Amino acid sequence: MPKVVEEEKLEVWGYVVITVAIILTLFPLYWLFTTAIKPQPDWLPSSPVWWPKKPILENFIWLFVEAGERASFIITGAQRFEPALKSITDSAIVAGLGTLLSVVVGILAAFGISRHKIGGSGLPFLFLMIRMAPPVVAIIPLIVLYSHLGLIDTYLGLILAYGLFTAPYSIWMMKSFIDEIPRELEEVGLVEGLTPIETHFRVTLPLVRGGLVATALFLLILNWSEFLFALVLTHGSVVTIPVKETTYFTLSGNQYGPQAALGVLAAMPLFIFGFIIQKYLARGLTFGAVKR
Repeated sequence: MPKVVEEEKLEVWGYVVITVAIILTLFPLYWLFTTAIKPQPDWLPSSPVWWPKKPILENFIWLFVEAGERASFIITGAQRFEPALKSITDSAIVAGLGTLLSVVVGILAAFGISRHKIGGSGLPFLFLMIRMAPPVVAIIPLIVLYSHLGLIDTYLGLILAYGLFTAPYSIWMMKSFIDEIPRELEEVGLVEGLTPIETHFRVTLPLVRGGLVATALFLLILNWSEFLFALVLTHGSVVTIPVKETTYFTLSGNQYGPQAALGVLAAMPLFIFGFIIQKYLARGLTFGAVKR
C-alpha cells in the first residue's frame, strides 16, 4: 500500500512539473499577444497590465499604413517607418526559395549517400559537423565573398546563404527517410528497365513524400526566423521580418505595440507549419537512429 501511495505522489508531482513547464513556455507568447493589443500607455506601466481594459487593433493596422496616414493613430513618435508588408514579402521570397534550394540539394545528396555510399561513412558526419558550427564563424568570409560577387543586399545572396546553411539538416533528414525504404523496391524498378536515377525519383521519392514535406516545412521555419545573415548581408533593399523588428525604435522609445503585432503575424505561420509537421518531425530528427 505505501508503494501505491508513493507512485501516486510521483504522478501528481509529474503533472505539477509538466503544468509549470507549459506555463513557462506559453507565457512569453501570451505576453506577446497581449502587448500587440495594448494601447501605448499600457506598454510600460508602473505595474504590469496582464490584460488590457480596452484591447485595440491599431498596432496591427499601423503596420500596413503609409507613414503619412499615421497621424490619426494613438501610437506616437513612429510615423517615419515604412509599412511592414515589404518585410513580410521579402521573408516569404528568401525563406521560400532558400528552402527550395536546400531541399533540392538535400534530396540529391541524400540519394548519393544512402544508395551509393558516396563519400563513405565520414561524409554525412562532415555535413553534421559543418552545421554544428555557429553561423557567425562564416560571416566575415561570406561578407568578403559576397562583396566581390556583388551579392550584398540582394535576394539571391540571402537565398544562397539560407539554402546552403540549412542543407545539412535537409541532407540528414532526407537520408533518414530514404534509409527506411527497402532497396528491393528499386531493384524491381531496375529489372523493369528503369535507370538508377529513374528508380530514385519514380520509385523511392514518392514513398518518402511525407518525409519530404516534413523536411521542407522544418527548413522553412528555420529560414523564416533566421536573423544573423539577414542582418549582416542586407542594408535596406531586402528586409526580412526579424530585421524589421529591430527598426521599431524612436527618440520616444521602442514601439512595443507594433513590434509585438509584427511578432504575432510572424509567429502564425510557424504555429501552422509546426502543427502540420508534428507527426513527422520526431521521425526526421532521429536521423534514422532506429533501424529495422
